[in-house]
Amino acid sequence: MVLKKIKNDSLISTAQQQIKLFIIESGLKAGDVLPTEKVLEEQLGISRTSIREALRSLEALGIVESRHGVGRFLRDFNYDAILENLSYNIQVNVKDFRDIIDVRIALETSFLELEVPRFSESDIEELRAILNKMEYQVNHGYRDEELIQTHTSFHLKLYEGTKNQLLLHLIRIFATIQRTLTVLNKYRTSNKREFIELHRRLIEAIEHGDTALARERLIEHFKDVIAWSEEHKNEKLTERR
Repeated sequence: MVLKKIKNDSLISTAQQQIKLFIIESGLKAGDVLPTEKVLEEQLGISRTSIREALRSLEALGIVESRHGVGRFLRDFNYDAILENLSYNIQVNVKDFRDIIDVRIALETSFLELEVPRFSESDIEELRAILNKMEYQVNHGYRDEELIQTHTSFHLKLYEGTKNQLLLHLIRIFATIQRTLTVLNKYRTSNKREFIELHRRLIEAIEHGDTALARERLIEHFKDVIAWSEEHKNEKLTERR
């Protein structure tokens, strides 16, 4: 029988799982300090090196935070690190991008239907102010990446009242993915003036409190990116044949 060497990443994974279990069984809460590396080494029977690497990975996941000169603490549950890793790890090919757009449309339409009756006059004015900025950027030849950033602010404003942090974080991630495609010269908004007009129509529907029309216009404003993703998906299928 030939014994296989234990890989370092397996040790780190084991150490990570043991530390998680230790946190649960010890009843630690957000803000509590974690035992030192030495104490964890003694209690878990795992090398100090593996303990250290496991703690670093838990920091990257947003489970643990390190305070210089103080120690490591258990963090509050948060979406930031999880979604940052999701954004980094998504392999953005055309099919993935279409899947992402479909999820975004489903999420935004559902939340928009709930939010339309709640919009105040000041909310409408803020949306108009963001749209005016977008229009200024289009008229003065700003880069697409800058337009995407302002466009993201528009969508964040649409759902600000939901207080749903996961939705707001996801919208930022969708924007990051789109910005990545733009930087790589894979995607550009084909008609920016129409893009502005579609947002203007969306605001008008919200202002009139017409939920069905707002939903319809939100979907319509994604038509350019949907058409692009379909076109490039078909190109990929043709290449494979």
